[in-house]
Amino acid sequence: MDKYDVVVIGGGPGGYVAAIRAAQLGLKTACVDEWLDPKGNPALGGVCLNVGCVPSKALLDSSHHYHRLQHEFADHGIHVKGASLDVARMMARKEKVCTTLTGGIAALF
Repeated sequence: MDKYDVVVIGGGPGGYVAAIRAAQLGLKTACVDEWLDPKGNPALGGVCLNVGCVPSKALLDSSHHYHRLQHEFADHGIHVKGASLDVARMMARKEKVCTTLTGGIAALF
């Protein structure tokens, strides 16, 4: 069995920062979290990055683009007919944003 000086429970914004700092101070450190990405792989970042702030903001960004297309472009003389939403594509973009950011956190370890 491995032994650690510090075990941080939770890989959210507080947890991963605490784990990195403990390791920088020379302590043998483990960071454990239960989050999994849609493919079942471990995902750091906690609620905010996996199901809260970041994914909701990514979807909100897509909805703002659609809103501008529907309501603001005409003010600039731009008219688009037949615009539609591709929700699957919006969700794929959201997942890519989250995966990129969780990967960035994982690279810090």
